[in-house]
Amino acid sequence: MSLINDALKRAKQAPPRNAPNSLPPLQPVAEESSWLPPWLIPAVIILLIFAAIFFIGWSVAHHSVRSIVATPDPATTQDVVSVPVPVVVPPPEPVVPVDLPDLPRLQGIFYSPTSPSAIVDGKTIRPGDKFQQYRVKEITKYTVTLLAPDGKAIKLGMSN
Repeated sequence: MSLINDALKRAKQAPPRNAPNSLPPLQPVAEESSWLPPWLIPAVIILLIFAAIFFIGWSVAHHSVRSIVATPDPATTQDVVSVPVPVVVPPPEPVVPVDLPDLPRLQGIFYSPTSPSAIVDGKTIRPGDKFQQYRVKEITKYTVTLLAPDGKAIKLGMSN
């Protein structure tokens, strides 16, 4: 037992193996106070992105309107020679009742000055297209004009 006691005494007298470091303990870093709130920079960046998107969209829309307005209508750019034509008023034709089930049904109009189109009886038509026995003469914002084989113009509106 004396061997154990001797070993314990020597252990108490020996210097500790893992001596604490002689450096002073670390202090927390003090945060610098800023006059800017932390949300201000991301908010400004988001605002600039939205402003850029707005101005790009405005520019594209403005450019589109200018190009539509500046583009001459091919029908009006042709040389026109005016020849006096006597005005002949044809007698009014008697009103013939139209069989409404035979008329096509206008379901919608997609109007743009450069490329108007409409949906008639479930089919998309454009000016100049042939639809059933009719030829599409004109599509306006509110009506579609069809030419029948006999040359009569039929205007379809959304109420038809």
